[in-house]
Amino acid sequence: MQPPSFPPRMPGGMPGTGGGFEGMTDEEKARALGAMQATKFLNAVGESCAFKALLSTVAGGGIGLFFGLLFGGYAQAVDEAVESKGTTVQRFRVGFKSAGRAMGSYAKSFAIWGAVFSSSECAIESYRARHDIWNSVAAGCVTGATLASAPKQSIGAKARIQQMAVACAGMAAFSGAIDLYMDR
Repeated sequence: MQPPSFPPRMPGGMPGTGGGFEGMTDEEKARALGAMQATKFLNAVGESCAFKALLSTVAGGGIGLFFGLLFGGYAQAVDEAVESKGTTVQRFRVGFKSAGRAMGSYAKSFAIWGAVFSSSECAIESYRARHDIWNSVAAGCVTGATLASAPKQSIGAKARIQQMAVACAGMAAFSGAIDLYMDR
């Protein structure tokens, strides 16, 4: 058995050499075909809407944890720890519990945001068979309306519809602006 060549010879060869599998042993051909099939499979998985939604959900949750600690948990945790009575260890526990609640809330919101946005953008892009700014704008509208559709307090139907419309417009504008900036 020969050691693999470096750089590895792949189908298509070097430009001007005729390309293809000529000059390769059967074992090298099998390895090259296996590598090509694995690459095709990984590209197909990476481009699937389910994978994009899963990745966005996990990434959104991670970012939400960080933002929850940074923005939501710190001030509230300090306030609760200072106001609580007990030893220093008990105060730290109160502060960490408060920060943990804020981190969980932020993580959940960002994970939902990522899942809804990426899955709706991917579905819209697949339906339209185009990759342009309008996919992001429509996905932003869907995401804003979805996140605003379940408020924490009970409100009337008219107020909920208005809230969803404002969130739709705001997220659509935000998504469009981000897409314009990123495509420069």
